[in-house]
Amino acid sequence: MRQLSNGRLAASLLTTSLLLATCAMAHAQNYPNKPIRMVVPFAPGGTTDGIARIVANKVSEHIGQPIVVDNRAGAGGNVGTDAVAKAAPDGYTIAMVGNSFTVNPALYATMPYKPSDLQPVAIAGRVPFIMVARPGAPYKTVQELLSHAKAHPGKVNYASGGSGTIGHLGAHWFAELAKVQMTHVPYRGGSQAMTDLIGGQVDIFFDTLITSTPFLESGKIQPLFVTTEKRLPHLPQVPTATEAGFADLSFYAWVGMVAPAQTPKAVVERLNREVNQALASQDVKDKLAALGAQPVGGSVAHATEFMARETKNWGAVVKASGAQAQ
Repeated sequence: MRQLSNGRLAASLLTTSLLLATCAMAHAQNYPNKPIRMVVPFAPGGTTDGIARIVANKVSEHIGQPIVVDNRAGAGGNVGTDAVAKAAPDGYTIAMVGNSFTVNPALYATMPYKPSDLQPVAIAGRVPFIMVARPGAPYKTVQELLSHAKAHPGKVNYASGGSGTIGHLGAHWFAELAKVQMTHVPYRGGSQAMTDLIGGQVDIFFDTLITSTPFLESGKIQPLFVTTEKRLPHLPQVPTATEAGFADLSFYAWVGMVAPAQTPKAVVERLNREVNQALASQDVKDKLAALGAQPVGGSVAHATEFMARETKNWGAVVKASGAQAQ
């Protein structure tokens, strides 16, 4: 009797598993049949929001369903991301996250969600960073900056858009690699940091190309190097981090799609394909280029590996910098 009972239990479990698999497959085949909500955990107008809207509009055209961008800013991206982590895992609530997704676990003492509560889907795009100096600074190259910083320990200061931002962590990483002492001056946002850089109140600033390009073109700030592997076509005179002697200092502001962790694999793969198809279209490439952004794409596995690597790398930088959430 016991053996029979075990057999019935096994059969019941198998039947349940098959039913769940069948339901998941049916859901994936019908997906999407209603509007999708794409949460952007930052205010409108930034890098993440800009790339998210370009990709969302193109994917929406192809799938025949609206993708509604929902900006939910707060706690460095944690508020909006948490809403998606706790949403139904059906593919109708997704998020476009950025660097903070992989920085915040080390930056915040407590998190409202676990990174494992979310499934990476695709890396949509990235924007290079550039180190810029104030006008009239007594250094025109990285080597001149380092010579000046070593001769005046702690006197060179660097701006950031806030403690724990990539601009802060990137500059700390640079100083650590260069073995120079610099002073961090955090601001509440990159625009004020740039204003004070132009005004000469701070010396250097790691900024994204999206926001720094107009000031570079007007000559209001001096470029020192870009964090790309190759020189940029529109800034051919600006060396890369490798050329400046910092081969390891290659990083970007990136934007990637995530979904609740239990979202059916077929739905995740469908979203991944749609993002990749959107990124392959010329109009999307042109719109991203206008923002100073580059399309990335790739598989679900690539997105998963990338975010895990970013979490590990930036976690180590956060720990070394002593940065804490503001």
